[in-house]
Amino acid sequence: MEEPTNASALSVCATEQEALVALETSLDHILDGHIADDQLTMLRYGTALAFMTKACLVSAVIVAYRQRIWMTVRSKMLSVAALDSLFAATEDLSALWNLEIYKRAKVAITLAFLVWLAPLVIILTSSTLGVEPAFTIDSTMCPGVRTLNFAKEELENWRDPTRIDGLYGLSLSIWNSTTVYNTSEGWFDYYTRYSDQFEQIARMAAYGKQVVSRTGATRGICGAGWNCTYVVNFTAPGYQCKELAKGVGSEIGRFRDHDPPEGFSTELLLPEGNYSYYAYTGGGDYAVSQMEEVNPGGMPLSGPPFPENLGAFRTEPILWIGYSEQVHPDRKPSRTEPGWNEAFVPRVFACENYETEYTVRFNHTGGEQLTTVTNRNFLYPVIDTKWLQDEDANDGTNDNTTAYPQSNYVYPNDDKQHYRRVAAFHSIGAMLRYFVNGTIDIDVIANTKAIQTKLIDPRRGWFPHPDLMERLQSFYEDIIFSLFSNPQFLSVVWAARPDASSGDVAGDASTRYPCERSRFENHYQYHTGTLWGVYAAAMLLAALGIASGTHAVLENEGRLRDTRFSSIVAATRGPALEKVGWGSGDDPATDLPRDVKNLRVGYGLVHQGTAAAANANALGVSTAAVNTPPPRPDDVRFFPERVVWDGDVRYGFGLEGDVSQMRSEGSLFRGRSRA
Repeated sequence: MEEPTNASALSVCATEQEALVALETSLDHILDGHIADDQLTMLRYGTALAFMTKACLVSAVIVAYRQRIWMTVRSKMLSVAALDSLFAATEDLSALWNLEIYKRAKVAITLAFLVWLAPLVIILTSSTLGVEPAFTIDSTMCPGVRTLNFAKEELENWRDPTRIDGLYGLSLSIWNSTTVYNTSEGWFDYYTRYSDQFEQIARMAAYGKQVVSRTGATRGICGAGWNCTYVVNFTAPGYQCKELAKGVGSEIGRFRDHDPPEGFSTELLLPEGNYSYYAYTGGGDYAVSQMEEVNPGGMPLSGPPFPENLGAFRTEPILWIGYSEQVHPDRKPSRTEPGWNEAFVPRVFACENYETEYTVRFNHTGGEQLTTVTNRNFLYPVIDTKWLQDEDANDGTNDNTTAYPQSNYVYPNDDKQHYRRVAAFHSIGAMLRYFVNGTIDIDVIANTKAIQTKLIDPRRGWFPHPDLMERLQSFYEDIIFSLFSNPQFLSVVWAARPDASSGDVAGDASTRYPCERSRFENHYQYHTGTLWGVYAAAMLLAALGIASGTHAVLENEGRLRDTRFSSIVAATRGPALEKVGWGSGDDPATDLPRDVKNLRVGYGLVHQGTAAAANANALGVSTAAVNTPPPRPDDVRFFPERVVWDGDVRYGFGLEGDVSQMRSEGSLFRGRSRA
């Protein structure tokens, strides 16, 4: 049927399609790079837009396809089977199997294929807004970052302990006293040894061969689902080491102004000696029992006055470490074999406990804590004295250590805060020396706790690691950094508030400290090229289809035609087709006789009269319907296809020879002629 309109419907469809493409592109641009926190909803939005775009595309192409159908049947004669396929090609896939339509209606069938391929727009554009893992880094403030401040040890008095969140703060040291009452004349507290709580932490670090981390630290500092890193600076003890001898027969030099222990030489080590590891770490160490006779709590039986050096830190023991490095770790040589003397390289180094400035990067990743010392600055010895090996003190105490100069002794009743600080550093060093001291011989008979630590390599037959000196420094730092695992220690403070012990409580806004959080997140990823590639192709094909449809509209006198029921009925009610034996109304079209299917039919001006009867007789079909009555006025008004020209001629479908079709003269604007 003809509608008195122009091709504006085609342009409207094209405009709607472009608007939807722009809308989907804008949505993808907005979501690009954002966290994919509502994937299902966004997927539905995108699919809906793609579906509407596809619907507009199909709508425009189908309108254009209809115009091409009418243009084709007005200018070409097709078989009944071809017409069936042509009118059903956009809705019945089997209609595309008719080869005649590819020869007689190339453009129309191309548009039909475009309709069938339109769902690819949804399929291909569904991947244009993807979800991909992205590594996100956020420089922010973390609330639970802690550091160390040993000034808190200086201020702690065990008689009046600090409470944090109802719990006692923990010290690194245990104390003795000269009296029960702190009102007695000349009384003072003095150091005993490291505390049990610190010993527990140190043993965990030693046996675990790594820094002990606090349970839930990553979540408490970084936040749920995040990793984070931060850098803290603090002052703590650290062992400064120096290699003094290497090779068979090497002489051990002095370490600063410290002489090596008597009898300590490379001759003790393989290949000359029997030891693969030899550590002497107790020279001049503080005596736990400062007096021979004391009451419980370390109170001397006599005094005051008390011995001048009671409880004094006289020196901090130097670590003297010797070990043999295997030249060929995969071989186990024998003394009786050639090459024994070349199979090992004896090495000796010494270390001294220094007050040290640390810069440490903490990395919390996947629930694990990693620590990296980015800088260490050794300031000065914890106790700057030299142990005199051959000189006894005989000063009334049970500690027979003599060191020089005595003026650098650290006394408990002098500067108490400094004494407590030195005591804390001495406790940490004493814990390391406990593990390091001792020997391992060639038969792996160990007289040391070092075999339980990361200093000794079981894969090398329980020989020390070749980088033993660096590992010893790292082992010491493992013990120190493990203090963070128990925030009840007084020296564990907030990094943002180093004057406040943190205790085992969560951080808040007042403890926020610069950190860098990171994690893998699912982010929307907009694949611009894919989207525009798909839509550009779809829009180009749609534009070509619309152009083809517009051309067909102009060929059809500028009228937009359709394939509605009324239009088909009006175009086929003429007497030209009534003479064909279509069979009964119950028979499907597929049951038509072959000769009927092969009848060539076209649309145009249908003439009544003898010609029609002659054609009917030639086909062997009935002519009873040839002479039909004139059209009623209602027919003319509702069905323009049946308008009578010159009283004899109507528009409609007819057999070949019964209709005059319009032939293009080559230009849309040069007119047409009837054939």
